[in-house]
Amino acid sequence: MFTKKYDTVLNIPEKVFNTYNMKNVAYFDIETTGFDKNKDNIILISFGNFIDYNKFSIKQYFAENLEDEGEVLYSFGSDVLKYENWCSYNGIAFDEPFICERMIKENIFFEPPKKHIDLYRLIRPYYKQLGMERCNLKTVEKYIGVQRKDHIDGGISVDLYKQFLSTNDEKLEDTIMLHNYEDVLNLPKIHEFIYKIQNNDSLVRSDIITHKQLKFLTSLLTRNNIQLDFEINKMSKKSASRTIDYILKGGKDPEKITDISNNSY
Repeated sequence: MFTKKYDTVLNIPEKVFNTYNMKNVAYFDIETTGFDKNKDNIILISFGNFIDYNKFSIKQYFAENLEDEGEVLYSFGSDVLKYENWCSYNGIAFDEPFICERMIKENIFFEPPKKHIDLYRLIRPYYKQLGMERCNLKTVEKYIGVQRKDHIDGGISVDLYKQFLSTNDEKLEDTIMLHNYEDVLNLPKIHEFIYKIQNNDSLVRSDIITHKQLKFLTSLLTRNNIQLDFEINKMSKKSASRTIDYILKGGKDPEKITDISNNSY
């Protein structure tokens, strides 16, 4: 396994930094040999964290051969152990389940951070109103003015890694690592963009909770004396439906309801 660490300065407004408690968030992204978490391997993980206000550090764990996957996973898992929050782009659907499955395959005990901040799920309800044609990572980066040095995508990195395994060409390794490095480097900037979305009253999510759902859910919360620390009038219809079902079945845990809201879109 090859590891590399970088420190850089990110100019995140202090109010945004404190609102999202960014110093206690683990930003991450993975590269794999394919989409099947049961058969394919994780070949690279990049882990970013703020070591101080606006001082951002990125550590990369690169598998120089497929047998290095266990070491990559163990090292990453050890480094994120202290975090209760981690942040990705579309990681709830892909990165997290892939990591967890590969940890099991490698017989590594791993308990992921409690809260997963998936920036994709926070942007998706608004991307059309914002004038974006798609909601993928590079489209969002371009929209907020991010200029990347790398010009490949995840699919190409799979082919490059296969070439690397047969050649050990360091230039191929550098290309793959740069791609994944920039994926993580830009996550805090997208996190800042989320703040702008959430504080823009002119934006209304396309799948907003219905009036009927809002009225019924408000009644359920009052009747069961459940207090939440977020505005339910900004929930999605799917989140509202799942929350109502949870309460009707006897659930009253505010943390569980918050989790339902965060993981539904």
